[in-house]
Amino acid sequence: MNIETHLTATEACTLIAHEAVSMLDAVQEEIPQSVREYRTALEALTTVHNLGKDGETLLGWLDTEIANAERYAAEGINLPYLIDMCRLDAEPDAMAQMDLVWLLFDTAAMEECGPEQRRALLGTARTVTEVCGLDDLLLAILRPNGAKLAEGLNTELDDIRAALQAGTELCAGAASQEMR
Repeated sequence: MNIETHLTATEACTLIAHEAVSMLDAVQEEIPQSVREYRTALEALTTVHNLGKDGETLLGWLDTEIANAERYAAEGINLPYLIDMCRLDAEPDAMAQMDLVWLLFDTAAMEECGPEQRRALLGTARTVTEVCGLDDLLLAILRPNGAKLAEGLNTELDDIRAALQAGTELCAGAASQEMR
C-alpha cells in the first residue's frame, strides 16, 4: 500500500529554514548568497501562504542564525545554534523535494510576488534540487519518507519556538536587572 504524505506550507518552510541554517555551518567570511535567497523565499512563502506565527518563528530563527554567523565572520565568536541541528534527518526523498519545488513554483507564479521574490523562489528551487540530489533520487528506487520528515519538521518548529521564547525571556530578564 502506497500512502503519500505531502508537505504543508509550514513544513516546507521549516525545511527551507533548516537547510539555510545548515548552510551557515560552512560560513567562514561571509554569508552565502543562497542563504540570503532562502531567507527571501521563506519571507515570500510566509506572506503569500499566511503562515502567521509559524512563519514569524521561522524567520526569527533564520535571522538569529544569520546574525550569529555574521558575528562569527566579523569577530570570530562562534555562538551555538538555537537547536541541535543533528537531530533531524532533513534529507527529503524525491516526493518531498518535488512537493517543495512545486510549492516554490506555485508561489512564484502568484500575483503577490514581486520580481525579487520570484528570483529567490526559483533560485531556492534550483538550490534545493542541487543540494539534495533530486536528480539522483529520481533515478534511484527510494521509499518515501514524507510522513517521518513532516513529523520531524513539526517537532523542529516547536523546538525553535521554545528556543526563541527562552531567548526573549532571557533578554527581558537581563534588561530589567540593568534598570535596577
